[in-house]
Amino acid sequence: MQSFISNQNTKTFKRISFLILLASFISCSSTKEEVKDTKDLKIFYPAGQKEVILDENGKEVQITSRDPELFQKDSKNSDEVFRVVLSSESYQVRQIRKSEFIKRKPDPGGDSIIMEELLKYNKKDFVDDGIISVKLNAKTGKMETINTDRSTRIQQLLKIISNDATRWTLEHKSTEEPTVTKYLITYNVVLINKSNRDQIKEELKKEVKK
Repeated sequence: MQSFISNQNTKTFKRISFLILLASFISCSSTKEEVKDTKDLKIFYPAGQKEVILDENGKEVQITSRDPELFQKDSKNSDEVFRVVLSSESYQVRQIRKSEFIKRKPDPGGDSIIMEELLKYNKKDFVDDGIISVKLNAKTGKMETINTDRSTRIQQLLKIISNDATRWTLEHKSTEEPTVTKYLITYNVVLINKSNRDQIKEELKKEVKK
């Protein structure tokens, strides 16, 4: 009897271990570089080494091999100032150039609202991309026009990133006329099929209760 119980416990333990491993694989598949030591990280300068890079909180950061691929790519268009990787789980920004003239004002509340808008589209694993063009008033520095430079493949996502670009508040370093009067925002929109994750979580809960 004790042997039978022991075998059952061993099987249960192995199954729980497998489910935990599978859950970890799914959640970390996009960050496989994290297992490497910091000294092995590669640093990227999309717009050149002289540019100061800012994140969504306005903090100076480096772009490394742990960051999304979009952030790492070289930028050949001098009008490209911001890059955004957006999903229902995170909102990441990298300002890759012109931080000495202009910067995005942090807006965690607005970021969360945009993230929530993606929840209803999380029916499959998919990465879409698009580019928004913004023109500022040459006198006041406020937004004048927002256009699509490159559309997303899913039209509903184009509306979301357009709304996102519209809500931004920009801070100009110049107290007179703004130095930057136009810029591009490159977006990656990441849709996540959460049904697999939710199923794994439920199975883990059932196994733990046994």
